[in-house]
Formats: sequence, C-alpha cells, structure tokens
Amino acid sequence: MTNNDLVYLAWQAPVSKGWHVVGALTTVSGAREAFEFHYTKGALASDSFTPFSGMNDLNKSYISDKLFPLFHNRLLSQKRPEYPKLIRWLGLSESEATPLNILARSGGTRETDNLQMFRRIKIDESGYLKHYFFLHGINYLDSSATNRIDRLEQGERLSFCKDIQNTNDSQAVLVRAKNPAEIIGYCPRYLAQDINELLEHSEYLHVSVETISSDAPINYRLMCKVEGKLQSGGFDGFPKQDEYQLTI
Repeated sequence: MTNNDLVYLAWQAPVSKGWHVVGALTTVSGAREAFEFHYTKGALASDSFTPFSGMNDLNKSYISDKLFPLFHNRLLSQKRPEYPKLIRWLGLSESEATPLNILARSGGTRETDNLQMFRRIKIDESGYLKHYFFLHGINYLDSSATNRIDRLEQGERLSFCKDIQNTNDSQAVLVRAKNPAEIIGYCPRYLAQDINELLEHSEYLHVSVETISSDAPINYRLMCKVEGKLQSGGFDGFPKQDEYQLTI
C-alpha cells in the first residue's frame, strides 16, 4: 500500500465516544484499477472494535477490482437527481469526482453508523501544506452561529482557537469568525491533533472560507481551507501518530 492516495477511516467507540483511525483505503495501479484496504493500529486501540464484514483479519491486506461494499454504500448514486448538487457542495470538478475523492471530502458518513472518512493533511518537501475541511459542530451552537456563517464571504480569514476548557476532548479546536468575533464551529476531531501540532510548529497557519453553500445540509454548509508552512527544522515526520500506521 502506498501513501499517495490514502483515505483514512475513523471509528467512534460506543462507550468512550473517542475516535480512532482504524483503516486506510487507496487505489492500486495496474492494468485495471483496483482498491486496497488495510487496517491501521487504531483498530487495536479499543477492545470494542470488531473487524468489518468480509475483512476479519486485522493483519491482512484486502484488494478488490470493485470498491468494497463498506465504502461503495457510502457513495451517492450518480443517477440520483441531487448528485450534481453534492459534487458542487464538495467543491469537486467532474474530473475530480472519483470515488476516493468523494469519500474523503464528504466524510462518507451515514446516520446508521459511527464511521468517518478523511485524508490527512499533507506537507510537501518545502514544508508547505494546504487542506480543505467542512466545519463541524455547527448544530451544537446557537442559531447566531449559522447566521454568522451566512454572512461570511469567500476568502474571508478565520481563526483557530484551542478549546482548553473542553472536558470531553482535550484536543478540540474551535473555528472563529472575525470582525465581529464569534465562534462558528469546530475543526473536525480527526484533524484536531494535527492542527494542534501545526499551531505549535508552523511559521504561519491560516484558515479561511473556501465555499459557503446556503442550500446544503448543515454538515456541508461551510468548507474551510487551511494553508501553512512548517518551521524549518521544526519537528521530524509530521506528525507521528501510531494509529495511522498499518498493522503490518
């Protein structure tokens, strides 16, 4: 499995409500495109986790010429009338709307389970990074937050704020609008630890409004863009989290 196009799978433990990175999905190059899935060390972090149907061995690599049902069932059919809207909300062009890109950008969420898909923040050889994410937690805030989001403009600068008083998640990162200042949501939990490290080890780290889709469901309402650059010699191997490592 290569790291070129990995989409990670996060799972929420039912009792602790903590999130763990339990798997990685990618494409396999060859005469015919195929898909490869492997569990990561996050699958070993909770006794509550059980392997997915048809993929019972945590130490095995699974390859298929079709997208595994676990992931295929998270894609909206192109035949559905709302499909063009979804692709627009996700900020993808027609050529970019591949299964992995759709899963990574949309999160591949379903109301019936506790799974979320995403890509990690990638940093190039010069230390530069650019990443997109949808604002989370809007529905937990006062309605004024939604109204504030509707007044934002594309490209408008936002701010990251560590939520140090959050007793449920020590890594939680708030997103705040400026002028006037108001909390409008959260950075996704699966990115929060990376964002915390970047806040400590970056020359700069900017977050801004990428798109606002007023006709979208709340989870696709505001897409943010984060750009930054690591300090030279800041820290080696950003960031080292065991849960992302493959089990073999």
